Amino acid sequence: MDSLSEVLADVRIRDALFVRTQLAGQGALRVGQAGQPCFHLVTAGQVWLYPAPGESPIALQAGDVAFLPQGGPHVLSAQPALAGAQGEAVDLLRHWREADESGAATVSSGSSVGGVWSGRTISGCMHIEGVTEAWLCGGLPPWLTLQWGERGLPGWLVIGLAYLEQELGRQGLARQAVIDRLGDILFIQSLRTYLHGPISAPPGWLMGLKDGMVSRVLGAMHREPAHDWQLVELAKVGCVSRSVLAERFTQLLGMPPLAYLTRHRMQLAARRLQRSGGSVAEVALSVGYQSSAAFAQAFKREFACSPREWRAGQARPVA
Repeated sequence: MDSLSEVLADVRIRDALFVRTQLAGQGALRVGQAGQPCFHLVTAGQVWLYPAPGESPIALQAGDVAFLPQGGPHVLSAQPALAGAQGEAVDLLRHWREADESGAATVSSGSSVGGVWSGRTISGCMHIEGVTEAWLCGGLPPWLTLQWGERGLPGWLVIGLAYLEQELGRQGLARQAVIDRLGDILFIQSLRTYLHGPISAPPGWLMGLKDGMVSRVLGAMHREPAHDWQLVELAKVGCVSRSVLAERFTQLLGMPPLAYLTRHRMQLAARRLQRSGGSVAEVALSVGYQSSAAFAQAFKREFACSPREWRAGQARPVA
């Protein structure tokens, strides 16, 4: 498996909520502090994304995708200036929360002329769960966009949008499960496409995946988290010296390789404690700890509670 597949192997989209939107005139859609990742897929026309308060607008054409991993406050507008649109802004977060399983609502803002809208989107929010969830905020920029320009829409997006439109427009068995799996595909494809371009992101696994040497090391640690990895062995995986690995890894990930491995193990252990019926000792072994006491100490350093307290539901959720 390639490194991105290794890192994303346990990532799953759940509870994805989508609505169709249409904007015209002074129309705008406002999203407050969502606290979860948000997607906007432009299906027709043009809209303007204000990705954060005080930031310049980004023009999005039909087929463009905007992804806001941290779900911070942002606005979609029919116009490149917000001054006149603020009064007509619709609370999109409220519509997401009120989404009906019988079919996706269409949220309108602004006054169309003759039923013509300047821009349409499929907009959604979701939960991303899995062992890499803790790296979302630290490893991705606050927002990223995929804009195709003259290249035209890629085949995966054409197919994905058609399938999503179909599911949003009908009731059916396992409807939410299908929408969540489509969310998986859109999320992974967006990351994959983004990695192929000139990315600008904070230190984290996204930057690490862009680097061939660090990517190989990340893939190995995610593939075999229970292995007794030492720096010298990881350096062999990366085909570099220990000093080069330590320096490059820390530069791109924001922490040394073995510190990253420990955090990854703890995130994985937290998920297994939450989801499995295995004992603490069994979970400890599954992430490379022969000693339950050493595992408990490492776990408490990460989550400020013991593994048993976590399992009992007294700890905070995995960040």
